[in-house]
Amino acid sequence: MSYTPPGHSPPPRREPILNLPTVIVWLTVLLGLIQAGRSLLSAYDDYALMAWLAFVPARLSLWLAPDRVDEMLNAMATAIPGQDLADRLQLVRMLLADGGPRLWTLLSYGLLHGSWLHLVTNLVWLAAFGSPVARRLGTGPFLTLMGLSTIGGALLHWFSRELDVLPLVGASAAVSGATAAAIRFVFAPGLRFGSLADDAVVRAIPAEPMGQLWRNSRALLFIGIWFVTNILFGAGLVPILGEETSIAWEAHIGGFLVGLMLFPLLDKGALRR
Repeated sequence: MSYTPPGHSPPPRREPILNLPTVIVWLTVLLGLIQAGRSLLSAYDDYALMAWLAFVPARLSLWLAPDRVDEMLNAMATAIPGQDLADRLQLVRMLLADGGPRLWTLLSYGLLHGSWLHLVTNLVWLAAFGSPVARRLGTGPFLTLMGLSTIGGALLHWFSRELDVLPLVGASAAVSGATAAAIRFVFAPGLRFGSLADDAVVRAIPAEPMGQLWRNSRALLFIGIWFVTNILFGAGLVPILGEETSIAWEAHIGGFLVGLMLFPLLDKGALRR
Protein backbone atom coordinates (compact mmCIF):
# COMPACT_ATOMS: atom_id res chain seq x y z
CA MET A 1 0.00 0.00 0.00
CA SER A 2 1.12 3.58 -0.56
CA TYR A 3 1.74 6.09 2.22
CA THR A 4 -0.72 8.99 2.46
CA PRO A 5 0.02 11.78 4.96
CA PRO A 6 -2.79 12.86 7.29
CA GLY A 7 -5.09 15.42 5.67
CA HIS A 8 -3.89 14.65 2.14
CA SER A 9 -5.58 12.78 -0.66
CA PRO A 10 -3.56 10.07 -2.38
CA PRO A 11 -0.92 11.62 -4.64
CA PRO A 12 -1.35 11.42 -8.42
CA ARG A 13 0.64 8.74 -10.18
CA ARG A 14 3.95 10.02 -11.54
CA GLU A 15 7.00 8.56 -13.17
CA PRO A 16 9.82 9.15 -10.61
CA ILE A 17 12.56 9.00 -13.24
CA LEU A 18 10.99 11.98 -15.00
CA ASN A 19 10.46 13.87 -11.76
CA LEU A 20 13.91 14.29 -10.23
CA PRO A 21 14.39 17.27 -7.87
CA THR A 22 16.04 20.26 -9.54
CA VAL A 23 19.14 20.07 -7.32
CA ILE A 24 19.72 16.44 -8.36
CA VAL A 25 19.43 17.39 -12.03
CA TRP A 26 21.91 20.26 -11.67
CA LEU A 27 24.37 18.12 -9.72
CA THR A 28 24.16 15.50 -12.46
CA VAL A 29 24.81 18.12 -15.15
CA LEU A 30 27.69 19.69 -13.20
CA LEU A 31 29.49 16.40 -12.53
CA GLY A 32 28.94 15.26 -16.10
CA LEU A 33 30.38 18.49 -17.53
CA ILE A 34 33.42 18.25 -15.27
CA GLN A 35 34.11 14.67 -16.36
CA ALA A 36 33.61 15.60 -20.03
CA GLY A 37 35.89 18.62 -19.66
CA ARG A 38 38.64 16.47 -18.15
CA SER A 39 38.49 14.17 -21.18
CA LEU A 40 39.59 17.13 -23.31
CA LEU A 41 42.72 17.77 -21.22
CA SER A 42 46.14 16.28 -21.81
CA ALA A 43 47.29 13.63 -19.36
CA TYR A 44 49.61 16.12 -17.69
CA ASP A 45 46.97 18.86 -17.37
CA ASP A 46 44.43 16.39 -16.05
CA TYR A 47 46.88 15.19 -13.40
CA ALA A 48 47.67 18.80 -12.51
CA LEU A 49 43.94 19.41 -12.05
CA MET A 50 43.69 16.33 -9.87
CA ALA A 51 46.68 17.50 -7.82
CA TRP A 52 44.86 20.78 -7.21
CA LEU A 53 41.39 19.38 -6.38
CA ALA A 54 41.79 15.75 -5.23
CA PHE A 55 42.29 14.92 -1.57
CA VAL A 56 45.70 13.43 -0.71
CA PRO A 57 45.95 12.09 2.86
CA ALA A 58 49.74 12.49 3.05
CA ARG A 59 49.46 16.19 2.21
CA LEU A 60 47.40 16.84 5.32
CA SER A 61 49.56 14.58 7.48
CA LEU A 62 52.82 16.27 6.43
CA TRP A 63 51.29 19.69 7.05
CA LEU A 64 50.44 18.63 10.60
CA ALA A 65 53.73 16.74 11.16
CA PRO A 66 56.47 17.69 8.63
CA ASP A 67 58.98 15.36 10.30
CA ARG A 68 57.05 12.33 8.96
CA VAL A 69 58.30 12.83 5.40
CA ASP A 70 60.79 9.94 5.62
CA GLU A 71 58.07 7.67 6.95
CA MET A 72 55.86 8.71 4.05
CA LEU A 73 58.60 8.02 1.47
CA ASN A 74 59.22 4.56 2.93
CA ALA A 75 55.51 3.78 2.77
CA MET A 76 55.32 5.11 -0.79
CA ALA A 77 58.15 2.85 -1.93
CA THR A 78 55.91 -0.20 -1.57
CA ALA A 79 52.50 1.39 -2.07
CA ILE A 80 52.44 1.43 -5.88
CA PRO A 81 53.82 -1.89 -7.18
CA GLY A 82 55.00 -2.04 -10.76
CA GLN A 83 55.90 1.64 -11.00
CA ASP A 84 59.47 3.03 -11.14
CA LEU A 85 60.49 4.85 -7.96
CA ALA A 86 61.59 7.92 -9.94
CA ASP A 87 58.13 8.10 -11.53
CA ARG A 88 56.55 7.83 -8.11
CA LEU A 89 58.66 10.66 -6.76
CA GLN A 90 57.74 12.88 -9.71
CA LEU A 91 54.04 12.26 -9.12
CA VAL A 92 54.41 12.91 -5.41
CA ARG A 93 56.21 16.21 -6.07
CA MET A 94 53.16 17.37 -8.01
CA LEU A 95 50.80 16.26 -5.28
CA LEU A 96 52.82 17.81 -2.47
CA ALA A 97 54.18 20.73 -4.50
CA ASP A 98 53.67 23.67 -2.14
CA GLY A 99 53.73 21.77 1.15
CA GLY A 100 50.39 23.29 2.10
CA PRO A 101 47.32 21.39 3.28
CA ARG A 102 44.98 22.56 0.48
CA LEU A 103 42.09 22.20 2.89
CA TRP A 104 39.56 22.88 0.12
CA THR A 105 40.34 19.41 -1.22
CA LEU A 106 38.38 17.97 1.73
CA LEU A 107 35.38 19.09 -0.32
CA SER A 108 36.53 19.54 -3.92
CA TYR A 109 37.59 15.90 -4.40
CA GLY A 110 33.90 15.07 -4.63
CA LEU A 111 33.70 16.89 -7.98
CA LEU A 112 36.15 14.53 -9.73
CA HIS A 113 35.73 10.89 -10.72
CA GLY A 114 38.13 8.18 -11.76
CA SER A 115 36.11 7.12 -14.81
CA TRP A 116 32.73 7.47 -16.50
CA LEU A 117 31.65 4.18 -14.88
CA HIS A 118 32.56 5.61 -11.48
CA LEU A 119 30.53 8.74 -12.22
CA VAL A 120 27.48 6.95 -13.64
CA THR A 121 27.37 4.57 -10.66
CA ASN A 122 27.34 7.50 -8.26
CA LEU A 123 24.70 9.37 -10.26
CA VAL A 124 22.35 6.39 -10.36
CA TRP A 125 22.71 5.94 -6.60
CA LEU A 126 22.25 9.70 -6.10
CA ALA A 127 19.04 9.72 -8.14
CA ALA A 128 17.65 6.78 -6.19
CA PHE A 129 18.49 7.82 -2.63
CA GLY A 130 19.40 11.49 -2.91
CA SER A 131 16.09 12.45 -4.53
CA PRO A 132 13.83 11.73 -1.53
CA VAL A 133 16.32 13.43 0.79
CA ALA A 134 16.45 16.51 -1.45
CA ARG A 135 12.64 16.65 -1.52
CA ARG A 136 12.43 16.43 2.24
CA LEU A 137 15.24 18.82 3.20
CA GLY A 138 15.14 21.38 0.38
CA THR A 139 18.09 22.52 -1.69
CA GLY A 140 20.14 24.38 0.94
CA PRO A 141 20.02 21.77 3.73
CA PHE A 142 20.48 18.97 1.20
CA LEU A 143 23.67 20.51 -0.21
CA THR A 144 24.86 21.12 3.36
CA LEU A 145 24.36 17.44 4.15
CA MET A 146 26.18 16.43 0.97
CA GLY A 147 29.08 18.79 1.70
CA LEU A 148 29.50 17.67 5.31
CA SER A 149 29.31 14.01 4.24
CA THR A 150 32.04 14.69 1.68
CA ILE A 151 34.27 16.21 4.36
CA GLY A 152 33.48 13.40 6.79
CA GLY A 153 34.43 10.83 4.17
CA ALA A 154 37.76 12.53 3.51
CA LEU A 155 38.58 12.74 7.21
CA LEU A 156 37.89 9.05 7.89
CA HIS A 157 39.87 8.15 4.77
CA TRP A 158 42.75 10.30 6.06
CA PHE A 159 42.51 8.76 9.55
CA SER A 160 42.83 5.25 8.12
CA ARG A 161 45.44 6.05 5.42
CA GLU A 162 47.27 9.05 6.81
CA LEU A 163 50.43 8.64 4.71
CA ASP A 164 48.77 7.55 1.47
CA VAL A 165 49.84 9.59 -1.56
CA LEU A 166 47.12 8.24 -3.86
CA PRO A 167 44.51 10.93 -4.64
CA LEU A 168 40.97 10.41 -3.39
CA VAL A 169 38.23 11.41 -5.86
CA GLY A 170 34.51 10.84 -6.27
CA ALA A 171 31.13 11.86 -4.88
CA SER A 172 30.69 8.49 -3.20
CA ALA A 173 31.02 9.88 0.35
CA ALA A 174 28.34 12.50 -0.36
CA VAL A 175 26.07 9.90 -1.95
CA SER A 176 26.66 7.60 1.03
CA GLY A 177 25.61 10.43 3.34
CA ALA A 178 22.41 10.95 1.36
CA THR A 179 21.76 7.20 1.44
CA ALA A 180 22.11 7.12 5.23
CA ALA A 181 19.79 10.12 5.57
CA ALA A 182 17.19 8.38 3.38
CA ILE A 183 17.30 5.31 5.62
CA ARG A 184 15.90 7.45 8.43
CA PHE A 185 12.51 7.65 6.70
CA VAL A 186 12.18 5.56 3.50
CA PHE A 187 11.62 2.30 5.37
CA ALA A 188 8.54 3.56 7.21
CA PRO A 189 5.82 0.88 7.59
CA GLY A 190 3.31 0.92 4.74
CA LEU A 191 5.42 3.14 2.51
CA ARG A 192 5.53 2.29 -1.19
CA PHE A 193 8.76 3.49 -2.80
CA GLY A 194 6.83 4.92 -5.75
CA SER A 195 5.33 7.47 -3.35
CA LEU A 196 8.77 9.01 -2.80
CA ALA A 197 8.32 11.04 -6.00
CA ASP A 198 5.76 13.25 -4.25
CA ASP A 199 7.13 16.15 -2.16
CA ALA A 200 4.20 16.27 0.28
CA VAL A 201 4.38 12.55 0.97
CA VAL A 202 8.12 12.60 1.53
CA ARG A 203 7.91 15.49 4.01
CA ALA A 204 5.07 13.86 5.92
CA ILE A 205 6.76 10.49 6.47
CA PRO A 206 7.74 10.24 10.15
CA ALA A 207 11.52 9.98 10.46
CA GLU A 208 12.91 7.23 12.67
CA PRO A 209 14.78 8.35 15.80
CA MET A 210 18.09 6.52 16.12
CA GLY A 211 16.79 4.32 18.92
CA GLN A 212 13.83 3.14 16.86
CA LEU A 213 15.84 2.76 13.67
CA TRP A 214 17.62 -0.26 15.14
CA ARG A 215 14.21 -1.92 15.61
CA ASN A 216 13.31 -1.52 11.93
CA SER A 217 14.22 -4.85 10.34
CA ARG A 218 14.18 -3.53 6.75
CA ALA A 219 16.45 -0.63 7.63
CA LEU A 220 18.84 -2.90 9.52
CA LEU A 221 18.97 -5.36 6.63
CA PHE A 222 19.77 -2.56 4.18
CA ILE A 223 22.47 -1.11 6.46
CA GLY A 224 24.03 -4.56 6.90
CA ILE A 225 24.10 -5.23 3.15
CA TRP A 226 25.49 -1.73 2.49
CA PHE A 227 28.40 -2.18 4.92
CA VAL A 228 29.23 -5.72 3.78
CA THR A 229 29.28 -4.85 0.07
CA ASN A 230 31.40 -1.74 0.65
CA ILE A 231 33.96 -3.65 2.67
CA LEU A 232 34.06 -6.56 0.20
CA PHE A 233 34.58 -4.27 -2.81
CA GLY A 234 36.98 -2.02 -0.89
CA ALA A 235 39.13 -4.94 0.26
CA GLY A 236 39.30 -6.23 -3.32
CA LEU A 237 37.59 -9.50 -2.39
CA VAL A 238 34.99 -8.86 -5.09
CA PRO A 239 36.27 -7.50 -8.44
CA ILE A 240 34.62 -4.45 -10.01
CA LEU A 241 33.98 -4.71 -13.73
CA GLY A 242 35.79 -2.03 -15.71
CA GLU A 243 37.51 -0.42 -12.70
CA GLU A 244 41.26 -0.58 -12.15
CA THR A 245 41.40 1.73 -9.12
CA SER A 246 40.70 0.75 -5.54
CA ILE A 247 37.49 1.62 -3.73
CA ALA A 248 37.92 4.03 -0.81
CA TRP A 249 35.46 2.24 1.43
CA GLU A 250 36.58 4.25 4.47
CA ALA A 251 35.40 7.45 2.75
CA HIS A 252 32.06 5.80 1.99
CA ILE A 253 31.62 4.84 5.63
CA GLY A 254 32.68 8.30 6.82
CA GLY A 255 30.08 9.95 4.60
CA PHE A 256 27.45 7.41 5.64
CA LEU A 257 27.98 8.05 9.36
CA VAL A 258 27.81 11.83 8.87
CA GLY A 259 24.56 11.57 6.92
CA LEU A 260 23.03 9.20 9.47
CA MET A 261 23.91 11.39 12.47
CA LEU A 262 23.37 14.88 11.03
CA PHE A 263 20.08 14.26 9.23
CA PRO A 264 17.92 15.12 12.30
CA LEU A 265 19.68 18.50 12.65
CA LEU A 266 18.69 19.49 9.11
CA ASP A 267 15.31 17.76 8.90
CA LYS A 268 12.12 19.79 9.26
CA GLY A 269 9.78 16.90 8.48
CA ALA A 270 7.67 14.72 10.72
CA LEU A 271 9.28 12.70 13.51
CA ARG A 272 8.06 9.32 14.73
CA ARG A 273 7.29 9.43 18.45
